[in-house]
Amino acid sequence: MSIERVRQLVEADNYEFIRGLFVGQMTRGELDLPMLPEIAARVVAVAGSPDADASGLARMIAGDQALAAHVMRVATSAIYQPRHPIESLQHAISWLGMAEVSDIAFTVAVQGKLLNVPGRRARVQRMWKQAVGTAQWARLVADSAGCQGEPSYLAGLLHEIGKPAALQAIAELSRRSKTPLSEDEVDKLVAEFHTTVGTQLAGAWKLPDAVVGVVGGWRNWAEATERRDACATVYLAHHLSEHMLANSGSLAADALASDPVSAHFGWGLPEILGLCGHTEHIRAVIDGY
Repeated sequence: MSIERVRQLVEADNYEFIRGLFVGQMTRGELDLPMLPEIAARVVAVAGSPDADASGLARMIAGDQALAAHVMRVATSAIYQPRHPIESLQHAISWLGMAEVSDIAFTVAVQGKLLNVPGRRARVQRMWKQAVGTAQWARLVADSAGCQGEPSYLAGLLHEIGKPAALQAIAELSRRSKTPLSEDEVDKLVAEFHTTVGTQLAGAWKLPDAVVGVVGGWRNWAEATERRDACATVYLAHHLSEHMLANSGSLAADALASDPVSAHFGWGLPEILGLCGHTEHIRAVIDGY
C-alpha cells in the first residue's frame, strides 16, 4: 500500500471519528454552542417591546462601554449621513430611530462572539460579511415588498448562524481530541450540519419564532408552510449579498429576476434593478463593521 493511500485512510478515519462525535453531541443536545451575549438578548427584548423608549435603549447600550463606542462609531459614520454631529446615543436614536440603533447594537454585540474561532478568522469574516449583507438586503426587500411586520434584519443576520457555530464546535472537537481535519473535511461537516446547528442555536438563544423559522426554512422558501414571506425575503437577500460580495452584480439582476422568488413578490427586472441600485451603500455598511 502506498504512503499516499495510508495517509488518505488515516485522514478518512479522522473525519469519521469527528463526525461521529459531532452527531452524538448534536443528538444529545450537548454541542458547545456560543452563548448569546446578555446585552444582545436585552436589545432584542427591548426592540420587541411595545413599551420601549429611546432613553431606555440609550441607557442599556451605554452600560457597555465597548458596545456604546462601536455603536456610536457606526452611527456617526458617513453611511448614515447625519446633518449635524451626533454627540450621544440619545441623539443617535433620535436621528436613526430605535429600530436602526437596535439592529446596530445587536450586530456589534454578536459580532465578537461569532468571530472567535482560533485559526479560522478569515473564513468566519467571510461568513460574517455575508450575514451582515443579507441583513441589510433583507430589510430593503421587506420594505419594498411591504413586509415590515417581520424581523427581517435579524432573520437575515442570523439566517446562516449555524455555519460559524458549527465551525466553532468542530474546531473545538478537533482540538480537544487531537484529531486534525483538512479544510475540505471541515467544510464538508459544516455544509452537512449547519442548518440543524443553526436551528438549535436560534432556539437556545430564544430568538423570535419568525427568526427560528427562517433559519430552518429560507433555502426552501417555496415549501414553507409558515413564514413564507420571511423565508422568501431572506432567500432573495442572501443571493443579492452573494452577488455583491462576489462582485457579480451585473449578473444579479437577470438571474434573480428570473428566479421564482421574484414572481412571489410580483416583481420583474425593473424592481430587481431598483434593489441592485443600493449595492454600494450596503457594501459601505458592511465595511463599517
